[in-house]
Amino acid sequence: MSEFEPVKNTRNIILAVVVIAVIGVAGVGFIFFGGLGGPTTTTSTEEEGNVLTILTRHEVAIHRIYERAFLATDYAQEHGITDIVWKTPSPEYWDDLIDAGQIDVCWGGGPTLFDQLMRDNRLAPLTSDLMQQAASRVNDSIAGADMKRYDSQGRLMWIAAAISSFGFTVNHKFLDDHSLPVPHTWTDLADPVYGSLLPTVPTIAMGNAPDTTSNTRIYEIITQGLGWDTGWVTLARMAGSARIYLGSVETQSAAETGQVGVSMSIDFYGYTTQAKNPDCEYILPEGQTIVNGDPVAIAATTSHQDWAEGFVDWLLTPYAQSLWLNEEILRMPVMREAFDTPLGQQNLQMYATFNKTVKNVGIDFNDTLSLETNAAFVKYFESVFTDAHTELVDCWTTIVQAYYDGHLNESELDYYAGLMGNPVTVQDPDTGEFHQFTIEYATSINNKMIYDSVFASEIHARWTAAAKVQYQNVMQQVQALIS
Repeated sequence: MSEFEPVKNTRNIILAVVVIAVIGVAGVGFIFFGGLGGPTTTTSTEEEGNVLTILTRHEVAIHRIYERAFLATDYAQEHGITDIVWKTPSPEYWDDLIDAGQIDVCWGGGPTLFDQLMRDNRLAPLTSDLMQQAASRVNDSIAGADMKRYDSQGRLMWIAAAISSFGFTVNHKFLDDHSLPVPHTWTDLADPVYGSLLPTVPTIAMGNAPDTTSNTRIYEIITQGLGWDTGWVTLARMAGSARIYLGSVETQSAAETGQVGVSMSIDFYGYTTQAKNPDCEYILPEGQTIVNGDPVAIAATTSHQDWAEGFVDWLLTPYAQSLWLNEEILRMPVMREAFDTPLGQQNLQMYATFNKTVKNVGIDFNDTLSLETNAAFVKYFESVFTDAHTELVDCWTTIVQAYYDGHLNESELDYYAGLMGNPVTVQDPDTGEFHQFTIEYATSINNKMIYDSVFASEIHARWTAAAKVQYQNVMQQVQALIS
C-alpha cells in the first residue's frame, strides 16, 4: 500500500517490462527503480562480495555518505558486504519491490508510509536481542511523537532513525522587496496580504500532495490542528496565493531562489536553504506543527536478515547518528548522543536547534487518522487545488482585490473565503449518493482510492469539476456585490 493512488494495470505492465530489462541489462532495471543515483550495478555475491539493498526516499548525499561509512565498518568487512544498492522509486512501487524479495532495509519516507507497510505485513518484526538493544538507545517519544511503532501483537516494527519538523522557509529579501510581513503560523499564510500581488506574482510555494510526502504531512497538520473544515479553508486561501510545484525539492527551491517569499518545508530542506542563501530562514510555526520520527525497518522478505539488522544496529549508534549533521545533509538525529561526537561538537547551532525541536509543543497529531484517510486526502488536494488552480486563483484574487478596494470588510472576506474553501460535495460513482468530503467520507473511500483505479479516477474528476464550479460561483457573487 502507498499513500499515492496506484494504477494497478499500468503499474503491473511497467513492472513486467522492468523485470525483463533487469534480466537483460541489470543497470537499466536499477535506473528505473533507483533513479536518484547511488551505485547502479548489482554486484555478484560470489565474485565481488555481498550486497545490501536499501529502499529509501532519501537523497543521493545521504546514500553516498552513509554507504562509505558503513562499508568501512568492521561489521561490513567481517561479513563481506562490499556494496549497497539504493532503490528510490516513488512509494507506489515499494510494495512490489518488497514482495519480489529485492529489499533488505526500508529507510526514510515518514511514519504514514511505514505504517502502511506494517499494516500490510511487509515489515519484519524487530524482536531479536540485537534489535531490542538498538531500539533501547532511542527515546520512546520525542515532543509527544512516537519514535517506535508496534503492531497489534506488541512487536516492534520500525524505529525512528532521525527526527523531522515541518514548517516553512521564508526569503526575507522577497518579503522586504514586496513589503510583505514575515509569517509565523499557517494561519498567517492564509492572510489576504499574501494574495495582494495577484494575479501576477504568487508569494507562496506549495507542493502537489501526491508528489511530496513532506508537504502532505504539512497539509495534514493544518487540517488536524485547525480542524477539518477550517483547515481546508486555510489551505484554499494559501493555495490561492501560491504556485503549486510537482515535488518538495522544486517547492523548496522556489524560496531559495527568490521565486516566492515562502515555501512549505521539512526542516532539513529549511536548514540546507539557510546554509545556501543567507536571505532565507526556516520557521517552525508557533504551536501549529509536530515532530516526526523518520523510520528505519527491515523488509519482511529479506534473505539477508542478519546484514539488515547489522545495518540498523550501526545506524542507531552515536557515530552514525552524527553523520546527519554533515554539511551535505543537515538533518536532525534522533539520538542526543550524536552531539557528543567530534562532528556533533562542531555543530553547536544544530544542537541548539535540536533542543528547541525536542521541546516543541505542537498539535496532538493523529497518525491513525492519517493512515485511514491519506490516499483520499492527497487526491482530494490535487483535485481541488492543483487541477482547479486557475479557477481558485481567479476566485481568491477577486476576493482579495475587493477587500483591498474597500468593498469587503474582514468578516465578509472570511465569509466568501469560507465558501471558496469549503470541502466540495459530489455524487459517489458507486452508490449514487451525494457526499461532502468529510473525514468520515474520506475514511470510507480510502481503500477504494488505493485499490480501485476506476473509482479513484472518476471521483477525482468529479471533485475537480465541483471545485471549479464552486470557485466560479463565489467569484461571481463577489463581482455582483461590487458592481
